[in-house]
Order: sequence, then structure tokens, then C-alpha cells
Amino acid sequence: MAGTLWRMTTPRILLDESITFSVGDGKQTHAPMVHATIHGTRTKLILDTGSTDHLLTVELAEQAGLALAEGEAGTDSTGASVPSWSVGDVPVEIGGMSFTLGNVVGIAGPPPFIQGGIGGIVSPQHLHTSAWAVLDLAAERFLLVETDAADPSAWLTDAVPAMQLLPLDREPGDETILVRAAIEPFERAVTMLDTGGKQTEMVADIGPGLVAGPTQVTGHGVGGTESFGSEVADQTLIVGDARIPVRRLILRDAMEDRGLLVGMDVLRGTVLAVNGDPAKPVLWVVPA
Repeated sequence: MAGTLWRMTTPRILLDESITFSVGDGKQTHAPMVHATIHGTRTKLILDTGSTDHLLTVELAEQAGLALAEGEAGTDSTGASVPSWSVGDVPVEIGGMSFTLGNVVGIAGPPPFIQGGIGGIVSPQHLHTSAWAVLDLAAERFLLVETDAADPSAWLTDAVPAMQLLPLDREPGDETILVRAAIEPFERAVTMLDTGGKQTEMVADIGPGLVAGPTQVTGHGVGGTESFGSEVADQTLIVGDARIPVRRLILRDAMEDRGLLVGMDVLRGTVLAVNGDPAKPVLWVVPA
């Protein structure tokens, strides 16, 4: 599929930018990133569909000369409280296109961000007021696409005919990408499609009878707090009418307002098209 999506002439492609996973010295991260410039300062920003807000590190904000005002503490992916600052509206340039990131939240940069030249997190579904954000996680491209149709389903089907398009209704909740899915053979649950997440996780209570390994550290929030879970191998994710293998499922005690989280272990190699309007579907293109 490489090279097909961004060469289509319609609908209107506003932005076509490479995605990188490189944090330097040959090291890679799980999270898709784009290069950006803020007040003349070059940085990398994570494209995180699991984020409701745009975030910048205070280190980048200070380097770029942005004003910081003390804000209310936020909550990271582990549920831990994280100090935050209000940065306001911030102009940013990505791929030669100018945007304004609204109501930006400042956070202290986690060590992996500082070491990898990562200046923050962008919520791609909130980057443009009307365009669809298309994360081509197979060909490693990020596009903003406008269409006169209700959604770009027909365009995606033409662009990647060898793959399967899953139109998924958004679930009510926060402004992340929430749909409904299940781990076979259990009931479907509210599920976050999270390009900022490293692995696929499920609340243990909705998978009774699964035999997992010992509890272990499974990740860290942006505040540095550890998250814990246990591992179950070789499960199957049911979403739409597709069955998708999950080689390593992490069971957790709880997740806020959802039962499942699909991370980049499953999302990479697929195409995800999202929009800021929660009434519009999520379009997920997966291997047939």
C-alpha cells in the first residue's frame, strides 16, 4: 500500500507529512511523531488519539519563549495526578502548514521526551476544525483531508483495496477515539483506539477466566508513574466484522471509562481516519 494514499487527487489533501518513530541514535519509540516548529524552535510532537488536549513540555515552552500560567493538576494514563500549566493558544508549523493549537496544556517533560527531542503531544482529531486526520501507520504518513462527502470512506477503499475498511460509530465519552470492541469470546466494551498507547490492554473483570502471568510493570504515564498489569498471550480482538490477532494482551485492574485500549502493537500497519466531530464515524482500515 506504500505510496498510494497521498497520491490520490481527491478529496483535497491539505497536509501530507512523514511520520517518524525515531528518537535518535538508531532508537525507536512506539509512538507516531511529526516534526514541527514552534516560535522558530524545532521539535517532534506525538500524534496521540488518546489525548483530549494538546500538550507541550514546559522545557519546550520556555525555549520557545511561550508564557506559562499555573493551571490545575491533570491526570495521566496511569491515573496519577500531574502538575500542569496553561500555555493558551500556540502557533505551530507542521509540514509547511500553519496551525493554532488551542488551549495548550504544559507539563514537565518526562525523561524520554527530553532525551528524544519530543516537545509534546498533539491530539490529531483536534488539529483542524473540519478536516479528517488520516494516520497511515503502514506507510508512515500523516494527512489532513477535506471531502465534500460525509466521510472519506470511498477514497480510503479506493486507496487501499487490499485492506478492509471498518466504519465504527463513536462511543459517547471524552474527546478521545472511543468505539466498541471485544476480546473473543467476551462481551463488547467501550474501547479506546490509542496511537499514544504502546500495547493493547483490557480490564481484567470483563475477561473472566483468562489465565494471566504474574503482575509486572507494563508502562509509565507522562508523570513518570508506573502502571501494572499481567500478560495473556495470543488473543483475538473483535471490532466491526473483523478479527484481529493480539499477540500480547495486558490485563489491568481498571481503566477510566473504558474496558479496552487498543495500542500501537495492533494499530501499526493499519490506517486510522478520525475527525473532531464525535457524530462522525471512526474509519479504521485493517489487513483483510
